[in-house]
Amino acid sequence: MDEKETAGLVEEIGKNLGAFFRHLLPGVFILGAAYLAHPLWFQRFNTYSWEHIVLVAIIALAAGNIWFSINRYGVHQLIDYLLYLLDCEGPTKSALWRYGHDLGHYVTKALKADMPAIVRQHIAFRASSVLLLYTVAEASLLFWLWHDPDTIFERYPIRIGIGIVVTFMIGVWQNVITRQIDYRATTGGRGSS
Repeated sequence: MDEKETAGLVEEIGKNLGAFFRHLLPGVFILGAAYLAHPLWFQRFNTYSWEHIVLVAIIALAAGNIWFSINRYGVHQLIDYLLYLLDCEGPTKSALWRYGHDLGHYVTKALKADMPAIVRQHIAFRASSVLLLYTVAEASLLFWLWHDPDTIFERYPIRIGIGIVVTFMIGVWQNVITRQIDYRATTGGRGSS
């Protein structure tokens, strides 16, 4: 592979990194956490069987997409609504304080905004990373509460519990920062300081 092909490959990976974070990595993490919490579920899995690998990949893709959708349109939206109520930069409250209306107006403005593609890509990647942090915290919480005996979740409950809380809080913190970056990119850098 020559330098031009390598540069093209790196550019293509960069363009699709957000999609990887949104659609595949969450499912891989969920299956990994499931393996740690319930190793007996995976006893018959054969890593040398391409059929097993394809089946696990399909399950990971489906689980990751389902969990992504729940996070994007549930958890993330709820946190966004709370940030809206707290007047965090982003969709601003209209005189009527109608979140759906104000969000729709803001998204339309953001989509029409003249911003470089690299900025849009950066915001999309950050948003995907936030959703991945939520997925890690939530899947860890699920298996922290529901696991087989003598697993890592039973041996280190306090450490894992602290990790869950810290991961979720980092996700919220990054959610706020991503929202502010998006707001500034949409409004041309204008905003409260």
